[in-house]
Amino acid sequence: MTDTEFADRALLDLALGLLREHGPLTTEDLAEHLVAEGFEDTDDLVDRLEDLPDHPLLDWVPDGRCVALDALLEGRCLTLRLTAREIASDVLPVADISPMLVLASDDESELVFTEQDPERLTERGISFDETVGAEVLVFPAGTFAERAPGDVVVFTASGGRVSHAFIGEIDHDPVPALIRALEQHCADGEAANLEDVVLQTMADAPGAFTIATVPLTEMLEPAGYERMGDLVAPRGFDFEGYISRSMFDAYADQLGIPVQAVPGVALFASLVDAIDHGDDADLEARFAEGKSRLYEALADPDVAATVLDELFDQDLAPGAIERAALFVLERGPRRAAAGVLWFAGRAAEADARIGDAERYYEKAVDRDAEFDLALVDLARYASDRGDAVRSLSLLARVPGGDEHPLYGLVQYFQPAERPGLGRNDRCWCGSGRKYKVCHLGKADHSLEERTPWLYFKGRQYLTEFSWADEQFTLAEARAGYSDDEDAVIEALGDPLIDDVLLFEGGGWAEFLERRGELLPADERELGEQWLQARRSVYEVEGVGAGEMLTLRDVRTEERREVHAPVVASELGAGALLCVRVASVGDRSQIVGGATVISVEQQEPLLALLTADTVDPVQLVEVLSNPFEQP
Repeated sequence: MTDTEFADRALLDLALGLLREHGPLTTEDLAEHLVAEGFEDTDDLVDRLEDLPDHPLLDWVPDGRCVALDALLEGRCLTLRLTAREIASDVLPVADISPMLVLASDDESELVFTEQDPERLTERGISFDETVGAEVLVFPAGTFAERAPGDVVVFTASGGRVSHAFIGEIDHDPVPALIRALEQHCADGEAANLEDVVLQTMADAPGAFTIATVPLTEMLEPAGYERMGDLVAPRGFDFEGYISRSMFDAYADQLGIPVQAVPGVALFASLVDAIDHGDDADLEARFAEGKSRLYEALADPDVAATVLDELFDQDLAPGAIERAALFVLERGPRRAAAGVLWFAGRAAEADARIGDAERYYEKAVDRDAEFDLALVDLARYASDRGDAVRSLSLLARVPGGDEHPLYGLVQYFQPAERPGLGRNDRCWCGSGRKYKVCHLGKADHSLEERTPWLYFKGRQYLTEFSWADEQFTLAEARAGYSDDEDAVIEALGDPLIDDVLLFEGGGWAEFLERRGELLPADERELGEQWLQARRSVYEVEGVGAGEMLTLRDVRTEERREVHAPVVASELGAGALLCVRVASVGDRSQIVGGATVISVEQQEPLLALLTADTVDPVQLVEVLSNPFEQP
């Protein structure tokens, strides 16, 4: 158990003790009681109380107060009325006593989840149907043998446990406080959760449910209410419509999309899933006829981006996404065309079909010149090709495009103007080709100058598809597996994470495989060379003019004169670095990040880096622990 988990558990135990002593409390009142008991008064104490770990006896009633359920239920009783089927099977539905189920039972009954263990019903002669409910109490055979239909079973809470007893007819009236609570909760014509209303009634009325009354369900009809599962509402309520709306609201909250977009999003996701699983019969009837207008939701770039992330998170095949997108393109509304073409492009890119992906993105922009997702992807491709002018032009069409990480970089690499040189003139570089096909709109910087741009292209690639989990794993290691979420988030921005993920983690090799065809020939050749440049431990032997370092590879004793403008001014002779060094033209450069290490880290790093395969997590662990070996 971590220190944070231990502290939260201690806070939870104290909170439960105070709730048992003082009854239901708001988190603010509970915080005051904790401070009065000597607990540290911190600014985030209320937030910590609201985020306490789950505990079966800690709950919140609808008005927001915290309760200890064993204390709230103490001395309360709930009832249910036996039927012939229940007497014959010794299996009881729990809908009318569900608040009691959190407590341990004094008898030999067993709570059974019917969908998980249906044979328990079959062996008692019960055919599973919706009237049974999701949970039942199974008692030993013969428990109710001497009872008659209509008899009442009373479940009473005492000492943190629940026991049952039998009585005949009940002559007590329904609980008035419950009816008043229902009137309040359903005042706007909406449904309420019956268990929540019962707990609220107990919190508000200490005398409620202290004597046996008619079962909960039997209280509802005379008062003008009806019930469906856990929900209760005024008579005539549209439960199915309410449940559908609630599911839409929950799905919209989960994905962070407008609720009106949910039907179209869910329909498209179902289409992809059906194709992915080979369930492609009658697609027209199931996903197009009378439903095609729903796909208009995919015209919103924010919705489209969220949907695609969700589809990739579910590991659905890119081919299924592409096929579904083309299906909707043919049958859906024109407004959705740009969105689904972008889906097809992303799917093709995930399959390393860069040419197809680019054509899809171009078609998306043809359908909607302001569809920013496709514009940004085309800007990425232009950048990969070294076409800074086109990349900037595309980003300029995107709202906030000048804030994109790519913008500042490609702006720096805009080509120098060549006054008086026409598009069809021979290029200034001496290649013999026309200017328009050689250097027009392309960077005329040297390969050495373009190495930061090439490296950035690889780092940007990591943000585009399925590397998020690996990045988070390395960030946890970089943060020393801290419980502090801020520390992990900060580590995610550490350049070392991307550097290790690119090379030891395989990201750079995948980038070259999928997008290498876009790179200028000299950059692609350099990128292939980088794959052969292994990380090692280097000692700085000297710092020279022109931002040059003399480095000695501690492992091989090889010496390199390295141009290192970023780190040269920060280091002195004797410093130890963990870096990769590669040749660029007639010079050597540090590729990616340079990490200064301690003497204690040297041997563990050398042992790790000498292996045929370097584990990325172990590497980050060693680089993050200056004094201890992992």
